[in-house]
Amino acid sequence: MTTTLHAMKKKFIPITTAIMATTVLLAGCGQSGSNQQAVKYTKGDKVVELHFWTSAMEQVNKDLVDQFNKTKGAELNIHVNAEYQGDYWELQKKINAAAIAKTLPNVFIDEVAMTKGFADNNTIVDLEPFIQASEFSKNDFKIGDLGNLYVGDDMYAFPHMRSLPVMYINKTLAKKAGLSEKGPTTFAELEGYLKAAYEATGKTPMYLYNNDMWVMEALLYSYSNTTVLNDDETATNINSKGAVDLITYLNDLIAKGLLKVLSATQQNEFIGAVSSPDTLLTFSSIGGYKIFLGLAAKSKVDLGLAMIPAGEKGTRAVSVGGSNIYMANTGSDVEKAAAFEFMKWITDTEQAAYASVNTGYLPTRLTSLDTDLMKKTIAALPDYQIAIDELKFSKMRARTGVYHEVENQLVTRLSDIWMDKLDIQKSLDALKKDVDAILTR
Repeated sequence: MTTTLHAMKKKFIPITTAIMATTVLLAGCGQSGSNQQAVKYTKGDKVVELHFWTSAMEQVNKDLVDQFNKTKGAELNIHVNAEYQGDYWELQKKINAAAIAKTLPNVFIDEVAMTKGFADNNTIVDLEPFIQASEFSKNDFKIGDLGNLYVGDDMYAFPHMRSLPVMYINKTLAKKAGLSEKGPTTFAELEGYLKAAYEATGKTPMYLYNNDMWVMEALLYSYSNTTVLNDDETATNINSKGAVDLITYLNDLIAKGLLKVLSATQQNEFIGAVSSPDTLLTFSSIGGYKIFLGLAAKSKVDLGLAMIPAGEKGTRAVSVGGSNIYMANTGSDVEKAAAFEFMKWITDTEQAAYASVNTGYLPTRLTSLDTDLMKKTIAALPDYQIAIDELKFSKMRARTGVYHEVENQLVTRLSDIWMDKLDIQKSLDALKKDVDAILTR
């Protein structure tokens, strides 16, 4: 769903418990009646050691932790150890295993759609009592749909880095083919763009990386106003007319040589395609923007951004992706209070801006847009504003704890339809039965 930077996995170090003076506040969670005790942090004589498991954009997360330890952490006698654990799915497996083994880190990052699953398994902590105890305002978290931070009325996560699927356009090739560098604004225009590029190069002009359902969610929303799951997440709409129409549309592009779908094992081929002089369009995460720009520059390609095209009736919507930061259900009250201090700091205005400009992910606070750092970045890379503007069309990802399993089914079976030229309606009908069984078991 996002470009992942891989690194050596570090060995987990057990949590060090520190004894310090604290003020314990029984701040119940208002509307939900949570029994979680909230501890308001008070600096003590000993350093509180926290362990923070990270995923994606490893270096930026490490840099932020280093900044915290030298500044706010030193002031509060809190020290955070950042430990990279692989991509979102690898980290999810490790968190689930650590919960069973009772070796959870204090804080961790993971994908936005995992909130409810972690909460249902009692792996993460309801943040509302901590918010109330510290009089923390969450009103500035207003960029994009915030549904994946909550379970019911209660906030269980802070937004860490936010991403949206966008359309990358090769402006150099568009100009060569006599096309607008702004890209097609509708699906009705898309095929004409691709035909013009194909005639100019004789090469496949568009690539789709079929790795997870995130981009497909946006295409379904925008092309036919279709959601992957129904409102209560008990069934899928994958065999509906809207879904059939989209899959048929993409199938036709494939048959005409205008689109190539790449599987999860072809990530490197997709990354290369984004910056290829012969590729006109790709759909991918804004989180990879800085990486793709660097690759495109080496290929002497002027790479720009556009929104996901709109459908026949002007429909357009994209799922908010990226990462949340969670407090794990582990450690002493003091460690939880210290973890909350770290979570507040790493998601604050300046840090959110820093993470954004050094990755391509979108900032998670409105006030970040007013920082000098963000203003300079948008001035230097004006297309970045396109992704920010696309946030007005953002929607929440599915909340069900089994959605990753659902995604795997959908991705695999959609790939089979395209690769093996299967009957679309029959295949999607069979897929629906299997997905519904996962959702209702």
